[in-house]
Amino acid sequence: MKYTGRILAISIYLTAHSFYLLYYILSGRGITMLDWLGYPLFTVICYLAGLQFDRAVFNSERDPLTGLFNRRNMEARIAKMMAAADRNGHKVFVLAIDCDNFKWINDTLNHGTGDTVLIEISKILLLERGKRTIAIRWGGDEFLLCGLCSGPSEVEEIKLRIQNGISRLSGKMNLPVNISIGSALYPDDDKTVSALINLADLNMYTQKKS
Repeated sequence: MKYTGRILAISIYLTAHSFYLLYYILSGRGITMLDWLGYPLFTVICYLAGLQFDRAVFNSERDPLTGLFNRRNMEARIAKMMAAADRNGHKVFVLAIDCDNFKWINDTLNHGTGDTVLIEISKILLLERGKRTIAIRWGGDEFLLCGLCSGPSEVEEIKLRIQNGISRLSGKMNLPVNISIGSALYPDDDKTVSALINLADLNMYTQKKS
């Protein structure tokens, strides 16, 4: 969770209160103890107000079940990755990941088990998280994993780690959990965010049908 709201609220208050005290000093008016006590008191109030703002922003960008990013502003985030890749000579991968037998898990077992599977898949994706990678719950049982990479071989390594994690999850939960993964690479496959997501999604469904 970022500190933007708290920093902004406290900065505005401290600036305004400092000008208020400076005005009273320069105008020859007395400053009471209450004026000085206003600093810590209203700093705490502004911190709490800023905290509520930061929490609201954080929750608006996160999926409530898994804690992953949701679809909001994701295209802009991926576009920033593309710009960083252009500057540093990297590539950007987009992985579309779908749980093949999620409907069976929900229908045969229960929705609680289905939710647990989604949470555990999210944890596997978060193992790839870093400054160069973001994990997104795209909707239902579909996820996106996007990040900077050196090329196709690194993407295949990431896909293999995810598949191995899913295999361990199946053993841990004592039920079959199967996923399909489709990938697309910037700038090799396309140069727009929407086209890369669509291509990764298409490749994922092609794998699902094979």
